[in-house]
Amino acid sequence: MAVQHSLWFMAQILNDLKVFKFRADAGETVNQMGGVVLIGLGILAAIVGWIMYIRRRRKLRSIGAHREEARLRLLLTELNLGSTEVGQLQVLAGSERPAALVPLLEARSLFEDAVARFREANPGHPALRMVGPLRQRLEYGFSNNRNPFVDTRMLAPGIRMRARIRLPSRKISFLTILVGVNERQFIIRPPKAKGKPVDLSGIKELSFRVSRENDAEYEFTTQVLGQLRDGNRAVLLAHTKAISRMLFRTAERIETALPVQLYIIRQEYTSDRSIAHFKVIDSQFVIDGILRDLSIGGALAEAKGGQDQLHDGDIVVFQLPGAQIRDDLVSQVTGMLPLDEGDAFQIHLQFQGMKELNRLKLSKFLEGLKAHGFPPPIGSPSGDAPSPSESPPREA
Repeated sequence: MAVQHSLWFMAQILNDLKVFKFRADAGETVNQMGGVVLIGLGILAAIVGWIMYIRRRRKLRSIGAHREEARLRLLLTELNLGSTEVGQLQVLAGSERPAALVPLLEARSLFEDAVARFREANPGHPALRMVGPLRQRLEYGFSNNRNPFVDTRMLAPGIRMRARIRLPSRKISFLTILVGVNERQFIIRPPKAKGKPVDLSGIKELSFRVSRENDAEYEFTTQVLGQLRDGNRAVLLAHTKAISRMLFRTAERIETALPVQLYIIRQEYTSDRSIAHFKVIDSQFVIDGILRDLSIGGALAEAKGGQDQLHDGDIVVFQLPGAQIRDDLVSQVTGMLPLDEGDAFQIHLQFQGMKELNRLKLSKFLEGLKAHGFPPPIGSPSGDAPSPSESPPREA
């Protein structure tokens, strides 16, 4: 149709040229007509080229749209997402086009940017309730070590954390569990004293530590928004992006002198099994030693005899009941150093696959050692929770 219009337009140009007055000289007339024809052909070529460009652009757009649709289907299959999640993404993106949804599935930063814009523009929108579960489904949460932990909104219910209450005269710490997360706040379980939830309504802020396996320990402080009056008296806290990362390998070492039995598993027996799953009963022999220092990332042990039997890369399993850790602690030998005292030697150990709860318990144990030189008893300033008489005062 476009070509027909172009030919008609060309014919009109030629007809209009008939009104021109040509000189009687036949040769000059022929030259003028030839120029007109060339001009007409140039115009026609330009029109045809434009039409071909438009058609090609439409074709490329169509091909691109099909590719985006195919990419979206592939991502939805890989992430096992259904129509519900697609609808949530469409709301957040403000578009149903696959080209607008694919970036949110491929880049965590783009997803979080879209969520932030939507949250600011629609603070009370019901769709915000589903952002947390959607974030976890897309593997953008705290549990994925590839994601830098930069926002407490990344946390998921069920994560265990260590909380601290900073009072003028002392500090109180307790282990807690995250019971809920939304885009406005997160909710934790309060400590208990004599079986009852402790009143934290007079506390303005809490500090937390949470560890991520094979990564690091993180610390942040956030504002207390309130505490529910009924049930377990859950504590509501504001989100924060002010999060500090503390590498396990650079963690502070606390001097100790704890007797310990080191159960050795030779590295040739570890190739067909995950290191974190080894236990005391899997060992080939045992060495009596002393833990000279401890950190959340590892330990330094001292032993006598057996140095020729132990090698870098071997697995060392031991128990630490003083920290109220029931599981066997699994570590790997990263270095050995002979001492001047006969056959004594040092063993550098790095913890492997430690559970989050055990790392939190170990962190609490280390704080007690640092403050008192022995494990803190329950109810002490570094114990599980304040007693009712020690509960923080209510705000007026």
